[in-house]
Amino acid sequence: MRLIEFLRKPSAFIAANWAGLLGVLTVGGAVPAFAGNQRVTSSLDTYADEGGVTVLRQLRHTWWRDLPATACFWVYVISGSGTVALMVGVFEAPTRVFFAGLLVPVYWVAGALLGCYIRAAATVPVHAPRGLVVDEMVHLALAHPFRALLTVPMVIATAPVWALAPLTVACGLSVPAWALSTVWGRGVAASPRLDRFANTVSLD
Repeated sequence: MRLIEFLRKPSAFIAANWAGLLGVLTVGGAVPAFAGNQRVTSSLDTYADEGGVTVLRQLRHTWWRDLPATACFWVYVISGSGTVALMVGVFEAPTRVFFAGLLVPVYWVAGALLGCYIRAAATVPVHAPRGLVVDEMVHLALAHPFRALLTVPMVIATAPVWALAPLTVACGLSVPAWALSTVWGRGVAASPRLDRFANTVSLD
């Protein structure tokens, strides 16, 4: 019995990762997959018995609502990868430094906003409208700009986990989600609109 209790949280961690990978592989479910992982890893006590199910529920209920954000995510990834390849393979060192100085702040802010959206999607009710998620995203970005900007280097710091195939399959989504949940913490106040919404419906 003690062994089963000990394994509950790691099992939820791994199950959330596998369900999240399925969501990313669908392409259109990437942002809901990330949000579902953050929902689980930010409160493993709550979701210890249904880590994978929670992520799949997030995918099922929010893939259409979050589709514009998912499209922005893939544009961000593709354009970022293309920019890096272009700078390394085409431009000379002085030009590379110039464009890096010009584009890094742009990509950093864009990544921070995506991180705020994913965090908002992970904390609002799964059946909340898109406008509420956007309101919460804006609230997080304006009220906690340092935490928002910190999400980008945190994702980069966890690159060995999500970029190496064996680790990706084991915990490549859940570890970054857990790290970002730690960055945001539990003391982040919700937006007034989310508070009003939460008073009328269940948070999950």
